[in-house]
Parts: sequence; structure tokens; C-alpha cells
Amino acid sequence: MKEWYENGEKWYPSKWGKEDQLGTLNLLGPEKILEAASLIRKGKAYNLSHTLKNGIPGRYSSHGHFFHTVAQRVYDSRPPYRENTVNKLGGSVSRLETTDHVGTHLDSLNHISFNNRFYNGLDAFEETTTFGTYRLGIETVPPIITRGIMIMAPGSEDGITGRGHAITVEETEAFLKKHDLEVREGDAVLFHTGVASLWEKTQEYNSYYENAPGIGYELAKWLAEKDVAVTGADTPDTEVEPPERKGTRLPVHQYLITKSGIRILDNLNLGELARDKVYEFFFACLPLKIYGSTASPVAPVALT
Repeated sequence: MKEWYENGEKWYPSKWGKEDQLGTLNLLGPEKILEAASLIRKGKAYNLSHTLKNGIPGRYSSHGHFFHTVAQRVYDSRPPYRENTVNKLGGSVSRLETTDHVGTHLDSLNHISFNNRFYNGLDAFEETTTFGTYRLGIETVPPIITRGIMIMAPGSEDGITGRGHAITVEETEAFLKKHDLEVREGDAVLFHTGVASLWEKTQEYNSYYENAPGIGYELAKWLAEKDVAVTGADTPDTEVEPPERKGTRLPVHQYLITKSGIRILDNLNLGELARDKVYEFFFACLPLKIYGSTASPVAPVALT
């Protein structure tokens, strides 16, 4: 059976109109925020991101390294650089050099294309400049505040899901049924595999870029049918690696981002949620407003 990228299927304009840049974030609003807020009962907060520092994991071959240094030290506030002050002020300033796809990050809709077209059929050549894209950049993303659901992938409750395991619809539905949960439109649906437990072991974590458990292709279709607001996992690419279909590259990213307008969170840190067996929660994620950027480092939070 041929897939959408093979059969000439008309995949744009989106159901929200040819000018739309929000995708499934159109489904967020006051009602979804209030639904999420009703899940806060204990007043406990979980940070779902990893710490950024020199030497963290990354796709160095294409993204380069994350680099941080103190560019101005407190004792640099002295002659000849600055005049002394009566209150003997000193100030430190750091310098960061990085890709936008670093650590825990949110992909924007200008990240992945099909046949040189972004989400909603926007021509990548016409939209892209050296300084970002005219449309679909991360600055168009509103605060993502919604109900969150976490799915435990097979084997992740007391270890790490096997490399190359494609999480299925059946496995996801079985977990939801077991915990009396359902996925609703506008939800944030996150997948725990346990790979994030290797974050401090850079080389080992990096080996998961090309061989990792993650969202399978049919599950990506299921998530799109559910109109989730955002999805992601505690792995480098969120989707299963290598892909299930030979000759493809990041087909789950392509189906979710390009075809369906669903943003993806990579490199999540879901270990604490998993230890506390928290599977439903208030979810919030606010990306940096970088004009035309294809992603943003984020520090999502879950509240219970």
C-alpha cells in the first residue's frame, strides 16, 4: 500500500485554511487550559528538560556542539574596560553558541518538508532566508498549555525499551485502558522509554540517534487522527530509529509536522514522572520567540 508521499495525495491546504501557521495548536484555548488546571491537586511541579552544558549529547555531524563560556567575569568590571564604581559593582555575562535543536527542544513547522514544501504546502525555497523563514518560525508558537498524558513504552517501567522498537497503537491503547485514560484533541502526548537515563553518558546516549525505540509510523497516524497538540519522547528523535520502511528518513517527523501540523518535543526528561507513576497532568511549554527559527530549547513543566 502506497503512503501519502508516494500516491500524489493532496495534503494541503490544511483544514484550518491555507494561511494557517498553528496546526493543531488551533485546538488550544481557555477550555483546554481550564481542563488542564483541574488536574493540579498536589501542587507538585516536574521539570521535563535536561540541563544544558558543554559536552551534552547531540547530533554533532549536522547540528554541531553546544558551547557555553563566561564571556565577562565579575572582575572584568575594572579599568581599562570599565571605570571603578563607588559600590564596586561586578557583573558576569555568558556566551552561548548552539543550534536551535539542542537538548530538550520543540520542533517548529518549518523544520521538516516534503518535496521542498513545509506544512500547509509552503514553498521552502520562497520561505527560507539566511536569517530564518518568513512563516512557520518558532516565534509563531503560542504558549502550549494543555492536558498532558504520558505513555510508558514496553520495558521502560524498570529499564529501557529495546533499540529499534516501534511503539504501536495497540501498546498505547492498552496502556491507556489499563490506567483508565483517553487521548483527547489538543492533548500533549509524551512517551517514556527510559533512554533519558543515559543523558549523562554522552556517547551512549548519542548511539540512540540511529538506533532507538520510539513512535512507530502507524502510531503517528493515530496521533494525527486524535489531533494532539504536541507529542514527544525521552529519545533523540522521538520516533523509532531506524525507520520501519526502508529508504525513508524521519517519516514520523514528516507525517506529524509537515502533513499534520503537530509539533514534536525531543530529548524529554520524563524519569521523575515515571518514578512517581504520573500519567495525567497539567502541561506547559513556552518556546523562545526566535524569528524564523526551526526549533527552540525549552523547559516544559508538568504540574499535578
